[in-house]
Amino acid sequence: MSSPRFEQSTSSFRQELTRRVDAWFVERRVSRAADLKTWAVGLGMLGLSAAGWAGLVFLAPAWWLAVPLCLFTGVAVAQVGFNLGHDAIHGSLSSRRWVNALFARTFDVMGASARMWAWAHNAVHHTFTNVPGADHDLEPAGLLHLYPKPGAPWVLRFQHLYAWPLYALTMVSWVFLKDFVQLQDRGAHTTRRDVADVIGGKLLHLGVWVGLPLLVSPWAWWQVLVGYVLVLMAAGFTAAVVFQLAHVVEGPAFPTPNEAGGLADDFFVHQLKTTANFAPRDALATALTGGLNHQVEHHLFPRISHAHYPALSRLVEACAREFGVPYHVNPTFFAALASHARTLKRVAEASVGERASAPATA
Repeated sequence: MSSPRFEQSTSSFRQELTRRVDAWFVERRVSRAADLKTWAVGLGMLGLSAAGWAGLVFLAPAWWLAVPLCLFTGVAVAQVGFNLGHDAIHGSLSSRRWVNALFARTFDVMGASARMWAWAHNAVHHTFTNVPGADHDLEPAGLLHLYPKPGAPWVLRFQHLYAWPLYALTMVSWVFLKDFVQLQDRGAHTTRRDVADVIGGKLLHLGVWVGLPLLVSPWAWWQVLVGYVLVLMAAGFTAAVVFQLAHVVEGPAFPTPNEAGGLADDFFVHQLKTTANFAPRDALATALTGGLNHQVEHHLFPRISHAHYPALSRLVEACAREFGVPYHVNPTFFAALASHARTLKRVAEASVGERASAPATA
């Protein structure tokens, strides 16, 4: 489909919220980039990832230690993506462009193209959030539907059960399929530089996680591959679950453009209608997800470091209440998990139900 457009360029809510957020930074005389605490957490996660990799490669522990170490390393890798790579690609980690460009490459090391993410996530998902047919994040491959679609097979009724193991394949798919599909999706906009960047990133990733271990570790080739897949599965499961809790839960809408391709709200109101926070008052959740538990604030102000989201969330919520704009939030991580499971079940029932009723309405 062609890109939708917002029928309203701005709103009184957007103007007032922007004024309050700008004033918050001016009054406190603080940078919008990451603070020392945020850098410490991010670099700490990077250190844990490197330590896990080194332990697997050089210490070569017994398999019953290697397996949990692979899973631990994968979770740490995902948190590097949350705390460093994600903010860097948005340009909010540092006020210096070269620093953002450097840490954006942590995405490539973990297997995901920073260049493709900047397009599919920053430009598309952050603009047309939860818009079916436009938001790439709503279109996972295979038997997983994140919004109602007619013609779904009966097995989809069980997606609230089988989705969880599928989430563990997120990074496997990302490394070997997703980025190449997105290159193709860009069509005529894809350049040779895009292709070279994606391929170079994949070679860097495979060199670190497969090539070097094969050269310097005592593991057999098949053991290296098993360990590599375990790391990817742990990282993929962690990333998929965190991202799903922001949009595919009860509350956020899935707006459909009108016949002219228009979306009724302005950008700010659209983001609040389609996004949810989870565990916003939990400092540990903020640290472990790189502030992605404050997705509402992130979608409104992606160029501001997640270091400031806990404080800004109080401004955003208060302003939303004043203007009658929805502010979706699940109070805990597990409440959000349960809401996501219910949403998957509801979507499946609607999709299979539409298929069953199709002949009657034809």
